[in-house]
Amino acid sequence: MREIRSKFISYVRSFLDGRGYMEVETPVLNTISGGATARPFITHHNTLDIDMFLRIATELNLKRLIVGGMERVYEIGRIFRHEGMDTKHNPEFTTVELYQSYADFNDMMDLFEDLLSGAAMQILGTYKCAWQGEEIDLTPGWERLTMAEAVKKYSGMDYYAWESDEQARRECEARGVHVEPNAVKGECLEACFDEFVEPNLIQPTFITDYPVAISPLAKRKKDEPDMTERFEFFITGHEMGNAFSELNDPI
Repeated sequence: MREIRSKFISYVRSFLDGRGYMEVETPVLNTISGGATARPFITHHNTLDIDMFLRIATELNLKRLIVGGMERVYEIGRIFRHEGMDTKHNPEFTTVELYQSYADFNDMMDLFEDLLSGAAMQILGTYKCAWQGEEIDLTPGWERLTMAEAVKKYSGMDYYAWESDEQARRECEARGVHVEPNAVKGECLEACFDEFVEPNLIQPTFITDYPVAISPLAKRKKDEPDMTERFEFFITGHEMGNAFSELNDPI
């Protein structure tokens, strides 16, 4: 497994470098904690006599580079989050985060599919691999579903039939899905997705069109302003990546 990881990191660099991305290194210690929602590790800088935070994301500094005129950047960086531990979460972990000017979430879906399927063929010699007791097929052409489509497919619940937040909450209650008393439709949709859909996403699947209620910094869809241009992709029922078209309307 260690050998595969090493080969994969090398492949990621080669893949992104070949597409014109520049690898950068950004600070691990920051004076603010930002770029994501997570509890940070706090340390103290003796010389400056100030508290500092280990980064919870590489996002903010990478975005500054984009604003500064570097059109394609990425970082393979260590992240620290002072939170619980389970089979899906570790207090320190490595992310690959990248940004591209003038691209949107559709471009990123294509890129990630090319990246992972290409890595499988390069490293394993096949698109198919065994993982957590499942045979995973990374052949290009992954399924793409909106969150509403996925919920309807696996539960029969229709987001577009909900005429109000109250009706959405009643539908969730009737199906045994817990939501907060003041949950809005988008939050109810997410709760249904977690309950009925996520465990079924064994093969590589992109889930798109996340509600604004749970994606406040993503760009809204022009034809459906309650939804955003965001995706996550899943394998073996686990989220493997998250991306969205950046909100660039200052109002």
